[in-house]
Amino acid sequence: MTGRLKSLAPLGMTLVELIIVVAVIGILLTVAVPGYRTYMLRVHRTEAVRMLLQASMCQERIHARLGNYDTSQCRFTSGQQQYQLSYSSANEQGQTYLAIATPNGAQLADACGRLSLDQNGNRSASGPDMDSLKCWNGR
Repeated sequence: MTGRLKSLAPLGMTLVELIIVVAVIGILLTVAVPGYRTYMLRVHRTEAVRMLLQASMCQERIHARLGNYDTSQCRFTSGQQQYQLSYSSANEQGQTYLAIATPNGAQLADACGRLSLDQNGNRSASGPDMDSLKCWNGR
């Protein structure tokens, strides 16, 4: 008869085990979430760089065909609207242009700020992190 009676192991988790699991998950999230946010800022900045390079190529094609730049013919937008692309012309003859990517929404937290590219290929960033090379190389 004793063979039929087995000690029953408790099923489920105790409250202490549950608290430990919740604490471990909380610690992991405090480490992972800021890293993910930084990563997403970098991804969106890389998208803005791609948009500016595309805009520059479009302007160069127009310049090769017409002999001047025409900022009204090339419009590009980010799929997620993290940056707004705009142009600024320095002169009326269409011999210069400046393509500008201005951050929107959550992207305003990016230290690189506004990115710009001119007709000579000069790249700049206007945020608190003034290292343009770092901003343009996706770091």
